[in-house]
Amino acid sequence: MDKQKKSLMDRLTDFTNKISEPLGRFASTDIISSVVSGLVSVTPIIMIGSIFLILYVLGSPDVGTSGQPLIGFLAPWAGKFAWMNSLTMNMMSLYCAVAIPYHYAQKKKMNTLTCSLLGLATFLIFTINGYDEAGGISVTSFSASGLFVCIITSIIGVQILKFFLDKNITIKMPDSVPPNIGNAFGALLPFATIFAFAWVIRTILDFDMVAWLNTLLEPIITSSDSVWMAMLVTFICLLLWSVGLHGDNMFLALFTPFGLMWIDQNASALASGTSNYDLPNILAGLGNTGLLRLTIWTAAVWPLLFLMVTSKKKQFRTIGLTSLAPGIFTIVEPVIYGLPIALNPYLMIPFILSGTISSGVGYLLMSTSFFGKFYAVVPWATPPFLLGPLGTGDMKTVLIPIISFAIGFVIYLPFWKVYNQSIDTAEKLKEDTSSPEMVQANEA
Repeated sequence: MDKQKKSLMDRLTDFTNKISEPLGRFASTDIISSVVSGLVSVTPIIMIGSIFLILYVLGSPDVGTSGQPLIGFLAPWAGKFAWMNSLTMNMMSLYCAVAIPYHYAQKKKMNTLTCSLLGLATFLIFTINGYDEAGGISVTSFSASGLFVCIITSIIGVQILKFFLDKNITIKMPDSVPPNIGNAFGALLPFATIFAFAWVIRTILDFDMVAWLNTLLEPIITSSDSVWMAMLVTFICLLLWSVGLHGDNMFLALFTPFGLMWIDQNASALASGTSNYDLPNILAGLGNTGLLRLTIWTAAVWPLLFLMVTSKKKQFRTIGLTSLAPGIFTIVEPVIYGLPIALNPYLMIPFILSGTISSGVGYLLMSTSFFGKFYAVVPWATPPFLLGPLGTGDMKTVLIPIISFAIGFVIYLPFWKVYNQSIDTAEKLKEDTSSPEMVQANEA
């Protein structure tokens, strides 16, 4: 009986609470939060690499079909730009092998420098592809292809080190020895054990964990880049936002490893001569940048900004004008919490629908050869009408935010009218109850 009496909003809130609690616990675990923090830490390096990749695209005659660079004076530097991209984006797993153990060590209250060095060395041992005759090593696995191995070795390495330290299986030095030297000797046994284990697996057993894990995960990764995944991720993200939870941090950030791997594959394909219209991954950059940043907020928030700024109600105009500048840069909290959208029975449904539908439409549009695909990481706060051209090299991508805005506006319009009518009714009721006649009647 109670379930039948519940309104749509109550049922929606109950459902969101059911999924938000386990999602929140999962996202806040030491391992997941450390991985996300580590990936965020290397984002500046990836962004700088993206800048050099963009410069390479502008200066290389090999990009496009004309045989001529887009900007002629950059042509002599194109190769050097490509090398800088190789040392930044194409080595993201190497940098993550330092950053992820650092953040995990913080969670476990361990020495961060020791754990970072352990993570880096273990990753190197596990991912060496072999030794050539000149004594050099292959660095293929330093790119995003080695990211999942980096995550595994970082977490397991720190856990083994912690086990040794907790059980006092270390070389103990006299108290007179300085702490930094004592810590170094104390790490010898766990380091030796971890390195020997990694060396036996990679060298003696000749087990390539990177190739094995990528083969194992390939069906999952490939199937995840789909219109249904784009819409599902958007739906859950906006559902969390609609009840006041930070959907980007709680859910969207979990897909960052996939997004970085996809954008690295796109960048490599572009550098190999593939057109930006034919790159393999549509959801490249998911979690940081990419297609969903073009569609979600331009459909779910920008129409509301327009409706508020043009509203006859002063309170809406004030909120709209105050939120306009942040909203252009996709900083949406002032609208979600200030209007509010969160827990608003009139706006929750169009908020979720508009973003979800526009992300599906955006995916279908970008999957065609008419729009370029993302190959560069651009800061998430970049306005969508700049984000697309910068990240894809295609000016036509400015059409996607425009289309998303139109979708959101059409969906919001009837709900906005009902919302305004409810406010008018509430204000009229308040005026009636505060009139002298009604006050006297109540007193009587």
